[in-house]
Amino acid sequence: MKQSDFKVIGLRRFYELQPGDIFRAIIKDICPGEVTIRFDDGQLYTARTTILPSARIGEDCLFFVKENDFNGRIVLEIVKQGNGKTFDMRV
Repeated sequence: MKQSDFKVIGLRRFYELQPGDIFRAIIKDICPGEVTIRFDDGQLYTARTTILPSARIGEDCLFFVKENDFNGRIVLEIVKQGNGKTFDMRV
């Protein structure tokens, strides 16, 4: 995947993403039931998760927006070669 295939965003732009968009963020922390990601502008976002993602802390990941109801519920999938993990993000 090349740079032009995904968006470089900050927290403000995150809420405007459309289903099918792909963006890059770094896994900052993983706790039971939560994953914190860091956007390129340095801001953090903590998401609830129902699964433990296969990514590790500090890993630079691509995220695929599966759903965004624009009422605070965004469903993402970590893009991995051949294996993605899904977690439900709610604002």
